[in-house]
Amino acid sequence: MELRWLEDYLEIVATRNFSTAAAARNTSQPALSRHIRALENWVGVDLIDRSTYPVKLTKAGELFRPRIQEIMRDLYRLRTDCQQHSDPGKRLISFSALHTIALFFFPEWMNGVAHDLGTLHLSMHATDFHDCIEHLALGQSDFAIAYDHPEGPPVLRDGPFESLRIGIDPLIPVSAVTQDGRPKFTLTPVDGKRIPYLAYSWDDGYVGKLVSLIHARLDYAIPLSTVFESSMAEAIKRMVMSGAGIGWLPLSCVHDAISRGDLVQIGGPDLTLNMEVRIFRRLGSAEPDVASFWREITQSLLAQNQQL
Repeated sequence: MELRWLEDYLEIVATRNFSTAAAARNTSQPALSRHIRALENWVGVDLIDRSTYPVKLTKAGELFRPRIQEIMRDLYRLRTDCQQHSDPGKRLISFSALHTIALFFFPEWMNGVAHDLGTLHLSMHATDFHDCIEHLALGQSDFAIAYDHPEGPPVLRDGPFESLRIGIDPLIPVSAVTQDGRPKFTLTPVDGKRIPYLAYSWDDGYVGKLVSLIHARLDYAIPLSTVFESSMAEAIKRMVMSGAGIGWLPLSCVHDAISRGDLVQIGGPDLTLNMEVRIFRRLGSAEPDVASFWREITQSLLAQNQQL
């Protein structure tokens, strides 16, 4: 049994789509399928139900998932701890963040705040909303970075935590474009046809609930027909780019695709929601490097506000 088989399996768990998982893992779909089949042979039962679209986990797969997620978290944390002890000159600061934030927001933001902190050793755990918050609550990361909105589900508003707003990421509806550059889909039905919709899975912890909030605010109904579900914005983005339908995505996730002309924002301002990007930490952290990092980003934000 190989570690990459487990990593491939967890990518399937997140995306529920073999081609999307393969792209995220930077491998081919046939190779990823072979790895999943090899894992199933090692376990002795099927873990993936391939008869549905999106694919689902079998009962054995649902049993397998949480234990493997826990094992992989502990394994990567152990690796990080060992690396830290082998090079005590480096300072380890650990983060948990939503996949979209880790991929599209964090690198540029980090580049802007870390220039005065010297050599840093960063650890990023990219995951879903609930796991991101749990990581911080259990002391498995120094910071958590997540979306937040005053009207959305509360994010660590109670308990021994504090937070800073470090950005705004609008949640916008997007479509692929036709050859002449027009949206392939609009939010106005044509000839009574329903609009194919790429939705967040029912168990998505945050962004999916904010999309529901957008719909609830409208004084009209959009005739959507769900054709795909995923808990990952990146999976929905790839499906939108393939022309499968429309979806709501964070602007940070699709900014480059819109700039290239591969995607286009559709709908008016009433279909957009400005999500805050907030960084959270536990109050009273005794780690000097964690405290120093918090002071640095606080001062950076104050300086930015004074320039406005």
